[in-house]
Amino acid sequence: MTPAPGEVYSAVVPSTPQAPFQVFVRGKPPVAAPDAKAVIVGLRDGDAELRFVVEAKVQPILLLSDHVDPRTGDLFGLRLVGLDRLDDEEAQQVREQREPGLFHLKAERFPGLAEESAAMISAPVRVHQSAIDLDASLGGLDQNEMRVLAERFVTYWQFDLHQLLVGKIRELLRKRESSS
Repeated sequence: MTPAPGEVYSAVVPSTPQAPFQVFVRGKPPVAAPDAKAVIVGLRDGDAELRFVVEAKVQPILLLSDHVDPRTGDLFGLRLVGLDRLDDEEAQQVREQREPGLFHLKAERFPGLAEESAAMISAPVRVHQSAIDLDASLGGLDQNEMRVLAERFVTYWQFDLHQLLVGKIRELLRKRESSS
């Protein structure tokens, strides 16, 4: 199946590595590294290969794009959080779309989710396409909801899109002038 932006799928999602690290260097037992600096200093050679042991869970993610990175095979999405994990006041703010870091997913549009959820704008994740069950969508956003989510994502992360917009306006003006 082809991934669809705004759709939620189950995926094997690794936790973000954090200190203390367990580092596996080829052919040797694991080494404990107390912080990132210890790993960096220990592996100054840019070609050094290491493996981290990280926890992973099967959890739903909302895809932000259907673009598969040709170099890595990754898709880009957002982790979800169940509203039952929030206090009542915060859950209500999410339902009213007043919580900047969480985007409410209307339960009727996501019948495959076990609980009422929100996409965590604050928690983007890259997941390899082979780690996602693309055969079974758990529900999806409509086009307008996707537009609002994208706007909120850009606003939350404070992306500067000024030059992109200026370029698009100039391109439209050139097209307009060349067609007249």
